[in-house]
Amino acid sequence: MKDNVSIGNVIKFAGAYIACAIGSGFATGQEVMQFFSGQGIWSIAGTVVTTIIFSWVGAMFMKHGYEHQLGDPGKIISFYFGDRLGKACEIIFQIFIFGIYVIMIAGAGATLAQYFGLDPAIGRIAMAAVAFFTVILGITKLTDILGSLGNVIIIFSVGIGIYSFLSSTTGLAAAADIIPALDITKTQGGWLWSSILYPAYNAIIVIMLSCSIGKSANSAKEAALGGTLGGILFGAGVLALDLGLMANIHDIYSAEVPTLVLADRLSPIFGVIFSIIICCGIYTTTVPMLWSVVRTFAEEGTKKFVLIALVVSAVGLFLGMTNFKTLVNIIYPLSGYMGLILFGFMAWREYQGHRRKAMVQVEMPFAEIK
Repeated sequence: MKDNVSIGNVIKFAGAYIACAIGSGFATGQEVMQFFSGQGIWSIAGTVVTTIIFSWVGAMFMKHGYEHQLGDPGKIISFYFGDRLGKACEIIFQIFIFGIYVIMIAGAGATLAQYFGLDPAIGRIAMAAVAFFTVILGITKLTDILGSLGNVIIIFSVGIGIYSFLSSTTGLAAAADIIPALDITKTQGGWLWSSILYPAYNAIIVIMLSCSIGKSANSAKEAALGGTLGGILFGAGVLALDLGLMANIHDIYSAEVPTLVLADRLSPIFGVIFSIIICCGIYTTTVPMLWSVVRTFAEEGTKKFVLIALVVSAVGLFLGMTNFKTLVNIIYPLSGYMGLILFGFMAWREYQGHRRKAMVQVEMPFAEIK
């Protein structure tokens, strides 16, 4: 097996992996608030758990994508779940992925409405239109675009989180006392469960694109390194935002877009810049979600692909005219439960692969004797 590794590709794959997962929930701070900051000080330990799991998920998806050339959604799901169960799971996965696409559309409306005072419908329509035109470009263009944006978004997110934490006058000590008394919309089950559920739901988001990206790698090692690096950088972003949100929890816990409040405090100009960064984050998840659903029903470059993309975009836009915070609280945890089931099948597939390699190595000496 080749072990060719291009550092440029590793960084690009990591960026695309981050970009796919980052979305409106992360970039707005809403999902970090619900899965981490709202859980209290122990959420810091939770970010470590999330980083470990997310890095493993990225490495496995991209490595398996290369080793088994998993490009089509049907092949990806069948690889993990088998042919019979895979057909049912593919339908379930696409329902969840479509639900997350709807959240992205709603998030675009919430962001522009909060900062610029625009009608939420304007942001939703604009995001649906841009996503549609990007998707019809194909997977190669998607990887290039997302890979570049993902790294930019994570740098800005980490920066604003760290600055907000360091500049806070109250800090984490006050947050420990304040958080239990606040009416924060959060994931149920405590900090540890939330830190496991978070990468589990993200696995549903990234599975299709990650495997497809891994397919184009030069080697399994290059693919796995891209996924691992993406997971580490994403985890760093979660930790930075978690610290920033907790240190300012009293002022931002009720906001639909808490990171925008933090950015505006730094500078009105930076607030404008970060609102654009958030929209880019929403865009980088909206596009892969739409691509995944459409690719299930049609080949890229066909008239059928364009037509289905248009229909799915329109339906998603209609359903996206809903409360953003409520959608995050309902759809994300449900997706996480499906992701936990996926983890079990992923681990089993990886175990089978190691077992087959071990058997081949044992049999080779005997073959040489013959």
